[in-house]
Amino acid sequence: MSEKRSVKESLALFGKGALIGVANTVPGVSGGTIAVITGIYDEMMDAISHFIKSWKFLALLLSGAGAGILIFARLIEYFFEAYPVQTLYSFMGLIIGGIPALWKTAEFPKKIKAHWIFAFFLAFALVVLMGLSAEPGESVPLRDFSLQSGLMVFLAGAAGGAAMIIPGVSGSFLLLLMGMYTTFIAAVNDMNLPMLACAGLGLAVGILLVARVMTFCLARFPKTTYAVIFGMVFGSVVTLWPGISLDLMGIISLIFIPLGIVAGYLLGDR
Repeated sequence: MSEKRSVKESLALFGKGALIGVANTVPGVSGGTIAVITGIYDEMMDAISHFIKSWKFLALLLSGAGAGILIFARLIEYFFEAYPVQTLYSFMGLIIGGIPALWKTAEFPKKIKAHWIFAFFLAFALVVLMGLSAEPGESVPLRDFSLQSGLMVFLAGAAGGAAMIIPGVSGSFLLLLMGMYTTFIAAVNDMNLPMLACAGLGLAVGILLVARVMTFCLARFPKTTYAVIFGMVFGSVVTLWPGISLDLMGIISLIFIPLGIVAGYLLGDR
């Protein structure tokens, strides 16, 4: 992997990192899926697995993700509260628009093997079932730092970090299921440094472990791994579907799907 990038390429990588960061703050939206449809997933997994030699790539990506979380998370939160259906349609379109780039990267032969199809439907079903899980109510955030609370935040961060880079799996939704989502949001909003340090360390551990597994799978079983990724990506589109209202506003809102598709296609690294 080359570390030499033009200013334009560096800005594009920073922007993709910001989009991944924003996605990871939204329950139900997968940062890993955004990495896939923007064409940087393989490189990101390899960079994380070899973070010493790939520090420039990771610095750009992580700084973009941090900017996305700190600058745009509140804006996205507003859109989800004020225009939830339109926002979900936009994310659906964004994912669909990146599928052609993913297909080109996967380089499937004309003859598709049966175990690839099985891997696709298994991954698809797992993501859809996760999306259908009942969403728990908001829990009271942990704000006071102690050995126990710090360990809980670290373990939740590790689980959330692992989920964040698996396509189709929402790290934020997993934190919701664990009852730790409000704790992470509160830590960011309050700039609670001890909690943020535990969360960040946990995230790093989770991301590093999964990245090594995904790098191994992509190297040894590339087509099967891509079949799984495709299943997760298509599953995430299904889980994001908010339904449709058959009034004028509901029908007009559907325009956000093709707008998202165009944006996803342009973001794809072809």
